[in-house]
Amino acid sequence: LARLETYDNAKKVLNRARERLPKEPAIWITAAKLEEANGNTSMIGKIIERGIRALQREGVVIDREAWMKEAEAAERAGSVATCQAIIHNTIGIGVEEEDRKRTWVADAEECKKRGSIETARAIYAHALTVFLTKKS
Repeated sequence: LARLETYDNAKKVLNRARERLPKEPAIWITAAKLEEANGNTSMIGKIIERGIRALQREGVVIDREAWMKEAEAAERAGSVATCQAIIHNTIGIGVEEEDRKRTWVADAEECKKRGSIETARAIYAHALTVFLTKKS
């Protein structure tokens, strides 16, 4: 329904949906895509971050693999900034600190194999912010 509405009405529809279905991650992802489609890229990261916190407060377990699939779907839909925000906010969930580098490189390689270049690029970009001094 939000896709059929004007920007302002779509925001209202998504806010009502969020109130009625507080455990539904797709609402937050759609809200981020809506902002990206309307050129409001500064809000995308905030929306995804708030969404993850709100879902966790509702008792939703954030499944890293599922969110990576959502990031790839966002990339395929042309919402690259949403894809990047999803990766940035979920890539570290459930990964032990000593396994991060190996896990993230493997994730990026899998994304590349599936043709999700922007998702892989987002994983590498996040890894570079975490491992600033690592040559490899």
